[in-house]
Amino acid sequence: MSTDIKKSNIYMMRLLTYRYILNIVLALIAVGIEVFYSICGGACSYLSGNLFGIDLQYIGIAFMALIILLSIMKKDLLLILALSIGVGVEVYLVGFQVWYDTYCPYCLVFGGILMVMFLLNLRKAEIKNAIISMAASLILFAIFFKGSATPVFAAIQPIFG
Repeated sequence: MSTDIKKSNIYMMRLLTYRYILNIVLALIAVGIEVFYSICGGACSYLSGNLFGIDLQYIGIAFMALIILLSIMKKDLLLILALSIGVGVEVYLVGFQVWYDTYCPYCLVFGGILMVMFLLNLRKAEIKNAIISMAASLILFAIFFKGSATPVFAAIQPIFG
């Protein structure tokens, strides 16, 4: 039994050793997903949103750039706070998609990657801070988010004459 625990601990230590590299790779994949999102013509075209007038696509790219920077600098506390804020926002955005029964596979994969990064970086001592920042971001995002689940062509008012 103790050899299984030792093996498990060895795998966890290896994972933690490569955690920053995994963060960077996953963040780059998420940025790639955002680029693919920009050419999406399916259900994604029905979903749109912004925060303070900035499209969520660009906010997602900037967010992942921040995650890469924090991973390079190995700033654990700031990294987990940023990731927990991202998870709070993603909870709202997934709820938005569920509410309108319109799903964007790119957005869901982006959220899944973010969740994996969050779980990869979460430490027991940081759970309280993570929950507080998640809750705060969920509340604040709900206040300032502007989104719609209407086809882009339906949102344009026709001009006659």
